[in-house]
Amino acid sequence: MGTGLHLPQEEPSEVTGPDIEALRERFLAYAEAFATREPGQEAHYRLKIEHSLRVLGLAQEIARQERLAPDTAELTAMAALFHDTGRFPQLRQYRTFSDQLSENHARLGVRALLENGLLEGLVPAQRRVILGAVFLHNARSLPERLPEPLSAVTRAVRDADKLDIIPLLLEHLENAPVLDPVVCLGVTRDPVRYSPALLEDLEQGRLASYSQIRYENDLRLLAAGWTYDLNYTASRRIFIRQGLLERLFRTLPPEERLLRLRLRIEADLQKS
Repeated sequence: MGTGLHLPQEEPSEVTGPDIEALRERFLAYAEAFATREPGQEAHYRLKIEHSLRVLGLAQEIARQERLAPDTAELTAMAALFHDTGRFPQLRQYRTFSDQLSENHARLGVRALLENGLLEGLVPAQRRVILGAVFLHNARSLPERLPEPLSAVTRAVRDADKLDIIPLLLEHLENAPVLDPVVCLGVTRDPVRYSPALLEDLEQGRLASYSQIRYENDLRLLAAGWTYDLNYTASRRIFIRQGLLERLFRTLPPEERLLRLRLRIEADLQKS
């Protein structure tokens, strides 16, 4: 499938420009500017700042556990840090985190990285890997035969992103008296209803789509289905360690189809 992005074909050379700490400060300066300019949206901007930093930490943990090559691990950290750069202009312009109601935030992120010089100092091959991973981090599926190290970096970033989004969603679903329409994408609060087409996709082993979401239970099911797309054994270990599956299914209706789905996902998570 076409990606609309020219992807790197060569292995990047050793990192010679800014390290991850310097890039972290660069990212924070970029992101904090949005929060300070719009006090009314500060909580939403800070949500994404904190999310980006946690995804960075998770990506580093995955890279360590999987023993990725040092250059690949460094690129993984950089791509994880910048993966949601597009969320900031998205919220400023559209007042939503829904790509369905605005623009693809991955494309916005690539544009923001280039326009703001956030990758300045890195060599071209490194920039191409980071831009490619940012561009692909939210794709429903990845193109076949991605070159290395782009493939390893993108898969680690996608895993880390999911592993942080799920607890974040659960925190809002479990504790918020009123669902934040920006965080929860405007879903309807209903403890019983869910979208049958979404469940059918998961039963067939397919990833669900954000376009199918109508109810809060759809968010839970969508997130449960992300386990099909966890790429690394380390990521599945983290998911199990955090007890996320039990939390996702805890308040779903006790229907036979949903119980079978949980068993299927539990079995899938045990695969090495």
